[in-house]
Amino acid sequence: MRQQPSATGSSVVGSRRPLGLAIDTTFDDTSVALVRGRRELLANVTLSQYADHAEFGGVVPERASRKHLEVIHPLIDAALAQAAEAGAQVTLDDLDYVAVSNLPGLLGSILVGMTVAKSLAYLLDIPLIGINHIEAHPYANFLVHGDPAFPLVHLVAAGGHTVLIHQTEHFRWRIVGRSVDDAAGECVDKVAKMFGHPMPGGPVVDRMAMAHASGAYDFPRPMLNGPDLDFSFSGLKTAMLYFLRDHGLPTPGEAAGDRISTPIEEGPVLAAFFASVTDVLVGKTLRAARRYGVRAVTVSGGLAASRKLRQCFEAACAQAGLRLYYPPPELCTDNAAMVGCLAAYRYEAGRFDDLSLEGYPNLPM
Repeated sequence: MRQQPSATGSSVVGSRRPLGLAIDTTFDDTSVALVRGRRELLANVTLSQYADHAEFGGVVPERASRKHLEVIHPLIDAALAQAAEAGAQVTLDDLDYVAVSNLPGLLGSILVGMTVAKSLAYLLDIPLIGINHIEAHPYANFLVHGDPAFPLVHLVAAGGHTVLIHQTEHFRWRIVGRSVDDAAGECVDKVAKMFGHPMPGGPVVDRMAMAHASGAYDFPRPMLNGPDLDFSFSGLKTAMLYFLRDHGLPTPGEAAGDRISTPIEEGPVLAAFFASVTDVLVGKTLRAARRYGVRAVTVSGGLAASRKLRQCFEAACAQAGLRLYYPPPELCTDNAAMVGCLAAYRYEAGRFDDLSLEGYPNLPM
């Protein structure tokens, strides 16, 4: 195996910064990135499967796995080509390590990425680094903004997870709040679907929230004033179902029938709904910041691309005297760039895995 860096964490191996290939196939996006050092992103190629699952109204796990298998090798080639277009002539032989998300997500999808990563690590005789996909999300901020000063509170609002993380240094973090049922992004997607919008529903709801005032209707803010930092969004989704029923509108799976409907405007309804989501996310995050005495928070995950959510966080953090970090939209949704950034820190620290690395569908408690 190639000579490895010392445990001192130096970011330079010999006379150059280490080059890593990162892979993420945790859900329905296949993503490959090339990262040099901690922050130089040479390539980040992601293929979404939304169109492949549209007819089913949600992601079909076996179909997702097969699609990952179909496209992952062409995406590795595409990442190398993208790096070359940017002036970085690199090949697989130039890699110092390969990183892969091994939890959490759809197990079949995870195993596709892991199998490819293990094969490359073995054939190229380089270290393999397993990455927690949720831990990686905040590192999209590190990739763009550099190292914020610890300690930090991270909100990760991804499609399948809503978690609050308290981090005191690299590799030292714990989940201090999580959704006990539906994640925020999942709730937004499902409510958008009630209005006939395809996945992903977040961009549609965000546009409505930006274009309309939110005061015409009032939806609940689940667990906002509770004593802990956990989230619950299934009740908000149910409240929307009751709202549609009370206005005589068909709920999913129902026909309109002969009911007399009360006219409503979609925009103000969705704006009011999203105000409930943002109030809970912002409120809980700032409560965590106060509880743990941090001076900076980060927001990441697919929902972090929302312009409305960013506006709300910017106003609240400015009032609270907190620094706020969030990545560009293309690094909010699942991507291998954030995986590669976290992997670079692990590589410098000599935190490697071997070929016995396993995949897990769930986050550890």
